[in-house]
Amino acid sequence: MDDQEFKVISRWWQSMFLDVSALKEKHIQPAPTAHKAELKRCDTADDVMLLEGFRALWMALLDNGLEETLLQMTKERQTQKLESWATVAAVLVHIKQDNGEKLAVQAGKKLDKQNKPTDKSIVSELRFAKLQNTPTPDDFLKRLRRIIQQLDGKVSPTKVAADILQWFDEHYDRQPRKADKRITVQWAMDYYLSANQKASKSTTTN
Repeated sequence: MDDQEFKVISRWWQSMFLDVSALKEKHIQPAPTAHKAELKRCDTADDVMLLEGFRALWMALLDNGLEETLLQMTKERQTQKLESWATVAAVLVHIKQDNGEKLAVQAGKKLDKQNKPTDKSIVSELRFAKLQNTPTPDDFLKRLRRIIQQLDGKVSPTKVAADILQWFDEHYDRQPRKADKRITVQWAMDYYLSANQKASKSTTTN
C-alpha cells in the first residue's frame, strides 16, 4: 500500500468513526451513517461493491493514483484489485478504535476483556491458524471479520488494510514469494512474539 492509498483509507475510515469535531479539525466530511450500517451487513465482496460507502472509497482511490495503475493491468487483475479493496471496506467497518497495532500483534496479546493480564492470547492459536489457512476470498473476509470482532474492534485500520491487500496479491500471484515475505509467515512471527511477551508489557500499548 503506497502513501496515497494509506491517506485515502485512513480518511475514509475516520469519516465513519471519528466525532464531528475531530473530523472538522482534519477537514474531513462525515460519512452518512447509513454507509457503515450497510457495509457491516455484507458477507461477500460482491455485496460491498454495490454500496455507496464502498463507492466513496473506490472513487477516492481512483482520484489518487489507482486509476493509472489499473489501466496498466489486465481485466482479470483489475477485477482482483476491486475485490481486494471491497474486502478492505467490509472488514474495516468493524474496527471501532485505531490503537496503532498490527492485527497479529493484537491477536497474540495475553489480555482479558477488561484488558488485564491473562495466560491466554485474545485470539486462540487454532482460530488464528484458520485465518492463515483460509482457502478463498469469501472465507478470508468472514474469518478476518470474526477476529476483528474478537479484538473488540481495536486494531490499526491502515495496517489491517495493508495485510488484506498483501493477502490478495499472494492469493492471485502465480509466482510464489519467499517464505519470509509471505503474509502468513509475517503474521505467525508477530502473533507468537506478542504472545511470548510478558503480559504486563502488553498493557502499555492499549
